[in-house]
Amino acid sequence: MKSIQPHQRNIDWLEMYHDAPSITCLLRDAAAGVGVSDLMEVRLFIERSCEHVQERYRKRYIDIYTGMVVDSVLELKKGSPLRADHDEENTSWVLRRLNETRTPLLAGLTVLHRTLIRKEPLHPEGTPFPGGDSVKEVNGVYYCPVKDRQKDNPRALCDICIARQTPKLKGYHDHQNSARIPKN
Repeated sequence: MKSIQPHQRNIDWLEMYHDAPSITCLLRDAAAGVGVSDLMEVRLFIERSCEHVQERYRKRYIDIYTGMVVDSVLELKKGSPLRADHDEENTSWVLRRLNETRTPLLAGLTVLHRTLIRKEPLHPEGTPFPGGDSVKEVNGVYYCPVKDRQKDNPRALCDICIARQTPKLKGYHDHQNSARIPKN
């Protein structure tokens, strides 16, 4: 795969998937084709995409999302395998969703790396949101304060994300009562 326009290139994720070893090879080979100039393009794309974000969050979001893409590409280049506990049916469903949303290559690599390999939410832990809430992990479960707000957005990938909606608890405040979030 030659140098790509990572924010524009769409691939048929499902067409290339047969089993866990094939998705591992697909991810490694796709990541191997990503160069420094592609990552610079991603940074510019993220900066443009964050123009609407409140100024106090903008730089942090740009840094978080750029770092997330770079980390995913570097780990995938090493051939990070799917976890032994991966679910074939879920993997196929995630790939179908990436096709439905016409997810660009680098975004798709990042989503697959975070959800299928690392078992982490799409918004990294600590990602802040207006109102003072952030994505957090409690007892091995990730919680996101905005997951339910995107459920009617057909382009959002929140349904792929492993995080659960942060429960609305009376008196809950992100930085004070994380132990009050239920386990299940």
